[in-house]
Amino acid sequence: MFVMAFAMAPSNTYAQTPKVAQAGMSWLNMPVGARAAGMGYASVAVSDDAGSFFWNPAGYAFTSGTNFFAHRTTWIADINLSSAAISHNMGKYGIYGVNVTAIDWGVFHGTRRADNDAGYIEMGEFSPSSSSIGMSYAYRITNEFGVGLNVKYLHERLGSTTVGSFEAPESVTAKMNLFAIDFGTLYYIGWHDLRIGMSLKNFSNEEAYRAETFPLPMTFRLGLAMNLLNFANVSDDHELTFAADFVHSRDYSERVNVGAEYGFKDLFFLRGGYKFNYDIESVSMGGGVNLETNGVRLKVEYAFVQMDVFNNVNMFSLMFGF
Repeated sequence: MFVMAFAMAPSNTYAQTPKVAQAGMSWLNMPVGARAAGMGYASVAVSDDAGSFFWNPAGYAFTSGTNFFAHRTTWIADINLSSAAISHNMGKYGIYGVNVTAIDWGVFHGTRRADNDAGYIEMGEFSPSSSSIGMSYAYRITNEFGVGLNVKYLHERLGSTTVGSFEAPESVTAKMNLFAIDFGTLYYIGWHDLRIGMSLKNFSNEEAYRAETFPLPMTFRLGLAMNLLNFANVSDDHELTFAADFVHSRDYSERVNVGAEYGFKDLFFLRGGYKFNYDIESVSMGGGVNLETNGVRLKVEYAFVQMDVFNNVNMFSLMFGF
């Protein structure tokens, strides 16, 4: 039934009325991690590294030692996203982590209405700012089942504007600070390496910039992943992981993400994925290299995301652990 639900979901969702502008801080939907992006965002059941905080905090539970993660996305419209995270396994006390994300929106030219021939006056340049800092905790309850929690502090400042009449204008700054919670689970069911992941992200109270309140883009993901070569008489040097996510969000209609990752000797990786029910995204692909020597691990990953209207997106991730 679980697999059938994934197969049927794309055809059922297209008939629904699209959800548009249902939440604030939509930058929280921007993807983090080249591995996940290369697999078409089908990542809730394959998140098992220091970058798991974005997709499924429970992925921390399956990491060992100390891990660093850094990510850079050159997004559409000259928007840039930078993220970093660190996690440390403290044995029976679980895994602790800290993560940060910042958005560079670029520079904008401000104007306000005015009683002149042009109808406005220049207000100079301004740069909005959006960022988050989170603290994560994950615990492996059994060898097969892990849970994770990420509590993050969000900040957004859109700039200042002028309200009121032309004769008595009043300057108002649009900014917001609030807390949000991410929660996830990851379960290896005991049949080959099939695992099921679940995450709930951006759970928070509704807040207001001035008077009107808005919710965050709360998103629920349910997914599965498995090495398909378990069914073939193939050397353990080769892995072909298939993953699929069903996504329900407050900010857009239901979506399905599917992806695959081929790995050779846990050294080289090639990835590809497809996203159903997206407006401007569909195909993505990528790859990575995993090097380990003297107990030190280094991963370098890249992803390419095709966009139908805007310029295509490039993502880079770097992981370092010991």
